[in-house]
Order: sequence, then structure tokens, then C-alpha cells
Amino acid sequence: MSRQQVREAVGTWIADAGITNLNQVFTSHPKRINFEQNAPVGSPTRAAGLVFIQGETEERIAVGGAYDGWKRIDYDVMFQLFIHSMHAYSQDAMDDFDAIVDAVKDRLRSGGHRLGLPDGSVIWQAAEPGIQVQYGEPKTNDGGATEIWAGVEFTVTQMIQA
Repeated sequence: MSRQQVREAVGTWIADAGITNLNQVFTSHPKRINFEQNAPVGSPTRAAGLVFIQGETEERIAVGGAYDGWKRIDYDVMFQLFIHSMHAYSQDAMDDFDAIVDAVKDRLRSGGHRLGLPDGSVIWQAAEPGIQVQYGEPKTNDGGATEIWAGVEFTVTQMIQA
């Protein structure tokens, strides 16, 4: 079990949802985001998501004595959203942004404790006990696009025998 497996499991779960306007999901930082990639023709709003593990903690739970037990690893995951919208009105861009954030939260809630994975897999539980979201302030870039950022934060827990 590894950080890479956690990133891939979270990325796959969110990407497979087919969230409107979320055109790309990355499991590592890209050098550059091309918002046109995978975007439907004529769609004014495009978004990319990034699975970022911003920290982790590990603790041993002694079950069966000093030499047997479990390790609990909690990954602090932030699913970062980068939204780029060419809507003429910033309120329309914000409406699309809200829909994307809400859809990501709904997707995390819909997978039960394991994001749809079977028992004994990479994830013991995810998005438990809750979800927290940070928002960036919208801005207009030099090309006239509205750009907005959000970070959907949650914990992914692994349990391994140690």
C-alpha cells in the first residue's frame, strides 16, 4: 500500500463520475494545464482536478501484544480544482464552479466508506468523518477568462498489518 495507490484510487473514483466540465483529473502535478484538452466543443467552462496528498500521519494499534498489530495511516488529501471559464458574465462562471464543487462532494459521499472499492483494498475509509472545502477568490485573467480555485479536503485511511 502506498501514496501512489491512494492518489490513483481517489483520481479514478472522481474521474469515473463523468462530472460535467471536469475535463481532466491528474494524480500528480502537471507542468501545465491545457484547459482545451478533453473539453467539449463550445463549452465555456473547463476544469482540471488534481489529487494532492498534503500530509499524513501513522500510528500503531497494538492488538495481540508487543509484536503484532495494525498500522493506521491517514492521508490528508486535497482534491484541487482549477476552473477556467470564458462566460461573458462572471456569475455564470461561478454557477458552473459551484456545480463542479458540489458534484465532487457528491461523488465522494456516494462511494460508501471505501470509494466503491472492495473490502481489504487500498482504502479502508475515505472522506470520513467529513469533507472541508477551501475557496480561492475568482479573478479575471488578461484573456478575459474567469479563473477560480477550490480545494476539497478529506482524509483517506489505510489499515495495514504490522
